[in-house]
Amino acid sequence: MTRIDRGVVRRFFSLALPFFRSELRVQSLSLLVLVLSLSLSINGIGVIMSYIGRDFMTALQTKDVNLFQAKLFQYIGAFVVATPFVVFYRYTEARLGLLWRRWLSHRMLASYFANRAYYRLNLRGDIDNPDQRIEEDVRSFCGDSLRYSLTLFNSSVQFLLYVYVLWSISWKLVIAAGSYAIIGSLVTYLLGRPLVGLNFAQLKKEADYRYKLINIRDSAESIAFYGRELQEFTRTRQRLKSALNNLLQIINWNRNLGFFTQGYNYLLTILPTVIVAPLFFDGQVEFGAVVQAGVAFGFVINALSIVVNDFQGLSVYAAVINRLGSFSEAVNRAHEPLSPGQLIQTKIGPNLELSHVTILTPRREQVLVKDLSFKMEKRSLLITGPSGSGKSSILRAIAGLWDSGTGTIIRPDLQNALFLPQRPYMVLGSLRSQLLYGVRCKGLLDRELIAILEKVRLGEMFRRVGGLDAELDWPNVLGTGEQQRLSFARLLLIKPKLVFLDEATTAMDQSIEQVLYELLPNYVEQYVSTGDSASLAKHHDHILTLSGDGSWHFE
Repeated sequence: MTRIDRGVVRRFFSLALPFFRSELRVQSLSLLVLVLSLSLSINGIGVIMSYIGRDFMTALQTKDVNLFQAKLFQYIGAFVVATPFVVFYRYTEARLGLLWRRWLSHRMLASYFANRAYYRLNLRGDIDNPDQRIEEDVRSFCGDSLRYSLTLFNSSVQFLLYVYVLWSISWKLVIAAGSYAIIGSLVTYLLGRPLVGLNFAQLKKEADYRYKLINIRDSAESIAFYGRELQEFTRTRQRLKSALNNLLQIINWNRNLGFFTQGYNYLLTILPTVIVAPLFFDGQVEFGAVVQAGVAFGFVINALSIVVNDFQGLSVYAAVINRLGSFSEAVNRAHEPLSPGQLIQTKIGPNLELSHVTILTPRREQVLVKDLSFKMEKRSLLITGPSGSGKSSILRAIAGLWDSGTGTIIRPDLQNALFLPQRPYMVLGSLRSQLLYGVRCKGLLDRELIAILEKVRLGEMFRRVGGLDAELDWPNVLGTGEQQRLSFARLLLIKPKLVFLDEATTAMDQSIEQVLYELLPNYVEQYVSTGDSASLAKHHDHILTLSGDGSWHFE
């Protein structure tokens, strides 16, 4: 990440070209052609204004009042004509950028959620802060890509137009402009190369710091119970310190670069005048030509000095391209196994059946369960065993989340199945949204939802929060036991054929746990639980006991 290399260019085209080949290609290309046409018009008007300005200044020097007034009116007319072109140019650029961001965001989100890539990325752990890359990096990429692309186009047009103006005054101006810009760009690149890597690191460190603050907010109660505010403050401050130290390096390198770029820009203000002055003193050009040379020289230098003028911005842009490109590549890799080797095969069947299934951790470092075979012939199954023995791993394998291992799993179609984890998912929204999450049957009456809440012993909670339309921070408002009962309410509304309960009642009183398990046979055909055999065994027909060393017992 210490230089702008071919990888940045390759990733740019892999991210940019699909937009102009997508289903929005007609709209996107139309906006692009329009913005380029407006750019050409603005630059053309600018060249005309340079000639008006030349005669305007000459009239001032020669005290020609009539010519001065005529050129003044031409100037005003040019301003009137140019104004709508500039306004619509900026408007069209913004519309194209918005269209591009919407399309790329949708594409990234679709890839992120397809085939559970978000889950696999989390297991792999090779991409930091995917949330920042999808939101902030996509926004920066679309805006900066459009801005720099149009800057490059405008610079090319300005170079061609104003080189002609310079050549018409003196060929020496063209040679000086080209040499000055090339040398300046080369020196700037050599001085500023470390900024690319530093800006890449800065984006990561800022995201890590922000994530730590979010983590503290989500875990506020646990931190308060532990009384470890000092430790969390220290860890948060360390992330802030890391980001600020890296930022200090960026500031120092920008300072070093500024010594050159500031002098470069200062010299630019007098260089064309110095070159043209002898021609003016010899009477070969008018005074207006001196002014026109300064304007045209500035446009040509700016056209050739993109690197000098905004190397800091370009280095941040290169870092954004690398982060977004590497994220896209990681999402594609997430559809592949974490490590090479045999995979557990899954098939659709009427009942749950495992045949010679060996389950490994995703990276195949450890065997969790060896040669597991059983068939669930009755209504319910309890998987029990010590912590870390592989109870939840069996459910992950059945769900297809983990496939490292061997053997075959036959299971009903998961479209008619539901998984209840130990820590329920609380959606952003109202209490009604919590209840209806995953429910296919629409149009349920309020009294039906309230009746379900009463069945899972949440009637008091319903009245406390203010009704079905209350919108609160549910993970912090509800206790873990209430959240688990709320997920049971969803289960009773969904009525799946098969349900998997992964220690889904651990935060409840045994009396409430018994009530909920007594309700299950009325709402589901089969269910599989993991948990403590002492309290749950009486609610299940089969028991699978794991020992923790890979062996097991089924009864």
